[in-house]
Amino acid sequence: MQILKKFADSKSAKIGIIVALGLSGIVLGYHQYDKARKSSIIVTQCPPVTLNEFGQNRFLTQSGAIQRWGQIVQGSISYKVDLLLKKGESYSGLVALDFEAKHILTDLYVDFRGKKVVSLYVNGNKINNLDWNGLFIKIPKEYLSATQKNRVNIQFDQNYAKDGCGLHGFIDKDGKQYLYSQCESYFTNRFFPCMDQPDLKAQLRFTAICPKEWVVISNENAEQNGQFNEAQAINIIKTYQPQEFVENQIQNLENSNQYNFWVFGGTKILPTYLFALVAGEYWSIKYQGEEGDIPQTIYCRESLKQHMMGIKDFVFEVTKKSMKFYENFFGVKYQFNKYDSVFVNEYNWGAMENPGCVTINDAYVFKEKKPATTYTQFAILITHEMAHHWFGDYVTMKWWNDLWLNESYAEFISHFCLENIQIESIKLSNIPVMFNQRKGWGYREDQMVTTHPIAGDVINTEVAENIFDGITYSKGASVMKQLMCIMGAAKFGEACGNYFRKFGWKNAVLQDLIDHLQEKFDNPEFTLSQWKQQWIETAGMNEIEPQWDQTDRTHQAKLTIYQRPALSQFPTLRVHKIKIGLFHDNGIDSIDAVLKATEENIITYDGSKGYRAILLNYEDQTFVKVFLDQESTKYFSQNLQTINDILTRNQIYRAFFDSVRDGKICSEEYVDFLLAQLPRENSDEILNSQLVYLQQSIESMTPRKFKEVLGKRVFVFLLEQLIKISKDPQSENRLMLLRNNLTVFAYDKTCIDQLLTWFQDQNQVLSQIECTKDNRWAIVKLIYGSEHYDQNSDLKQQLLQKMLQLDNSDAATKAQLKCQALNANEQERAALWQKFIDPNNKESVKLIAESMTGFNNERRYLSLEPYQDKFFDIIIQIFQTRSNDFSKTFYDNLFPITDDLASLCNKVEKLKADIPQNLITLKIQVDKSLDQIKRQVKQFECFCNQAQLVIQQQVQENQA
Repeated sequence: MQILKKFADSKSAKIGIIVALGLSGIVLGYHQYDKARKSSIIVTQCPPVTLNEFGQNRFLTQSGAIQRWGQIVQGSISYKVDLLLKKGESYSGLVALDFEAKHILTDLYVDFRGKKVVSLYVNGNKINNLDWNGLFIKIPKEYLSATQKNRVNIQFDQNYAKDGCGLHGFIDKDGKQYLYSQCESYFTNRFFPCMDQPDLKAQLRFTAICPKEWVVISNENAEQNGQFNEAQAINIIKTYQPQEFVENQIQNLENSNQYNFWVFGGTKILPTYLFALVAGEYWSIKYQGEEGDIPQTIYCRESLKQHMMGIKDFVFEVTKKSMKFYENFFGVKYQFNKYDSVFVNEYNWGAMENPGCVTINDAYVFKEKKPATTYTQFAILITHEMAHHWFGDYVTMKWWNDLWLNESYAEFISHFCLENIQIESIKLSNIPVMFNQRKGWGYREDQMVTTHPIAGDVINTEVAENIFDGITYSKGASVMKQLMCIMGAAKFGEACGNYFRKFGWKNAVLQDLIDHLQEKFDNPEFTLSQWKQQWIETAGMNEIEPQWDQTDRTHQAKLTIYQRPALSQFPTLRVHKIKIGLFHDNGIDSIDAVLKATEENIITYDGSKGYRAILLNYEDQTFVKVFLDQESTKYFSQNLQTINDILTRNQIYRAFFDSVRDGKICSEEYVDFLLAQLPRENSDEILNSQLVYLQQSIESMTPRKFKEVLGKRVFVFLLEQLIKISKDPQSENRLMLLRNNLTVFAYDKTCIDQLLTWFQDQNQVLSQIECTKDNRWAIVKLIYGSEHYDQNSDLKQQLLQKMLQLDNSDAATKAQLKCQALNANEQERAALWQKFIDPNNKESVKLIAESMTGFNNERRYLSLEPYQDKFFDIIIQIFQTRSNDFSKTFYDNLFPITDDLASLCNKVEKLKADIPQNLITLKIQVDKSLDQIKRQVKQFECFCNQAQLVIQQQVQENQA
């Protein structure tokens, strides 16, 4: 994925010694499978036998998963799922679950968080006293067999999801309905009843009854589809479902002549989180490839087909070439029968690697031409999901503590792939620079108190939901890059190919991969097990800083490199293979070095060349935070544009930004530094990243009363640069970057006024610059958010209506919701708040989020204060009663906005003390908030002590 519930008692007192011994055998079997794993991540002794592992009603515990794994014969599981998909809000289904049991000493549990379990059969016996606690359905042990195959039949009802988890339903503006499943990490059980853990891999076969105008897509091709025929459907389904189920399903079907019946082929052996189903009035286009190519099809909403035509060739090309690259690099063929790219709406992620049925956020179906960096990010996403068809789909992690085996690897190898293939349909950006910029996500999260090991201790599925983060993706990818750098690409690829061949269609653990890499690893200084312990199994990042004497011109000059932990509570120091860049007036020299896991490393270099500056981690080979010494900082500040290498300049820019983030230099100084550098910067990749850094430095690191001034400085700069390049056809990409950022920095009323005249085609300065539909929507939102236009409701309404006439898409619906919330009076705000906390609100989470961002908007600062206490009063209840995805949306979008950081910190600390133990996600959110607040305090203090704006204000106050 391109992104982060229980054991009811058996009601039996007959636990006794036989059960204890039986369960010990189960656990022993599990750990015999996992015996190679020496880390602290997995329990190495038998976990205590408990009666309530499936009594939790929020998540599946790792202990419960281990217990259930020990009950089932691996490779024996299959599902037949028969769905009745109707238009509207709900659907129904039948599940036939077949498996062999190793023993019947304990009850078995099937996961289902849904609307209703209608009926349950176990081996032909109807279970009248159904035991379902809202997440786990108990399968009584007395009805199970250890000598023959078992069959569990479940009839269920479920609502289409509104938060993107399970089987999500969306109705487009044209009335067409679209469904898609999203099952990672623990959401297959919100789709249909199953044993929802990655090491219980199974074969799946779907049938679906759905409206005739719908197309249905799954992991495999449909073996048949056509007009629903009752006799035909009954003949197929009754062979494995009870007669009662078949009759109930058919009775639920009205106007059967309006439906089609689809039957899909059985899948390969897959983990449940990769089961996929998509249905609706999807438009499609097939790839006209060469003989022997894996069949490709693109699907999207009917309303997007015109826009899809503009990117289809790009999607097909990147998909085909990345597949061929991985086949050659690993020496292992693509293992599935097709590759569908299905673009879906209201998606929580970038994409999901469902084998043969990859779902992709249809925000990537661009309605306007985008800068090269955007297309490059899209290409990385495609190659990322393609990589998962080896790492994750073909070989699957055993439990979520090895999520990194999926995501870190795919994140790294996707960039490596694009460096080694040539995309012709669209020009892409510099891939090493894009990778370096992506590392910023990992750097940020690894310096927070909530950091965790790349392979972390995942005690339950709620923890699993929260590790789809910058550690798992960005840091993990950087560590994989360092490993390939140490091993060499050829040996690395060969080792991975051997790993795939051994564990294909099976589950693997961390040590399995390490063992295969070690076979090709010939570094005498350390083993990969030692490397694994330092890099994979410990949390936190390192900082390195040089100390040298610039005046030392000897051939044996000394450079001392100090290594320390970024956070004292995570003190691990690591081995780093790096290059050191040595800058002189005629260019750059570099030397290779391996830093030991010590506080000091001394490197000898030739000082006779008169080096002016030093950059550690030159060429970006390791994951480490780099500080610049005083002499190098001065040199780079004055000579940055003389450095030709884009990646090197990008690393130096990053070091300057880190100084702002760490509260060492203030945001005003940083803004002025960048505005002096960027006119001479010829890299659009760097311009793009620096505009992001500028936005962050003003938005998060500057006290509110100074934001307008700094924002205006950037706005004026962007305007000047736009005019300068407006008539140069070779600068189209840069023009888009500058133009699309104008609204981001329009804090000041005069800036908004200029944008309004641009919207109205009355701005002579911007008359040659196209104001696109996206630009126009951004301007309308600015007008609605600005208090300066509050007395001009006619203008606001006029602008909104004009846009609604120009744009009748779902994007317009979202924009309208945000504008309404921005414009809400006190009574309307009270009504919005009630809508946000109403558990019966059936609006999709994505639409609610639009209203929330308008409601809790910094530009409406004065109206936010009454809701600060309301937020803290309700937030625990929200996490207790709503889905995690809704709850996180509520938290992220409605968390109080204030410059009174001391008061806010006190309220968050009090909230932290009140959080119940089982609300893991809320605890993580709160810890991150506290970390950010404390960092912001340092940034504000730095601003007040260093900013010229503050000094000027103090002078004016003294003069007054």
